[in-house]
Amino acid sequence: MPITYVSGDPLLTQQQILAFGHNAKGRTELGVLETQLLNLYPAPFATYGKQCRNERIKPGDLWLWRETQPMLGFMVIRESAVGATRLRHVEAVLLKMVRDYRLENIESVAFAPIGTREEWPALRPVVDYWLSSAPFPCVVYEQYLPGVAAE
Repeated sequence: MPITYVSGDPLLTQQQILAFGHNAKGRTELGVLETQLLNLYPAPFATYGKQCRNERIKPGDLWLWRETQPMLGFMVIRESAVGATRLRHVEAVLLKMVRDYRLENIESVAFAPIGTREEWPALRPVVDYWLSSAPFPCVVYEQYLPGVAAE
C-alpha cells in the first residue's frame, strides 16, 4: 500500500492506530504533541511508564494501548526522554509492525512526526523502505499543525 505524507494534527486521524515515538525509560517528553497526548490519555502513559520501570519494554519495541480510539502505539525509538532518535530502533519498530500486523490486528496506522525536524531527513528513507511493503494504509505526519485536519 502507498504511504501518504501529510501535515496536520495526528490527534484528528481516522486511522485505527496513532503511532508516536517515545522513550524506553517511560519518562514524559515535553513536546506539544506529547503533552496533549498525556493530558488526553493519562492511563496509557502511566501503564507504559510502569512497564518501562519493570524493564518489560526495550528500545525497538512497539507497545499498543487498545482501549482508546484511535489505539495508541508507543514506538520505543529513544533510550531516554532527552536522547536522540535512534535509526536502528525506528527500523526495529517498523519491521515488527509490518511483520506482525496480523498478530496485532493492524488495519491502518497514522504516524505522528518521527524524530525532530533535524532528524527527519535521515529517518525518512528508513520509513519509506519499511512502510512501502506494509499491507495496510500508512499516513505519516511530517509536520505537526495543532487543530488542522490532514487531507
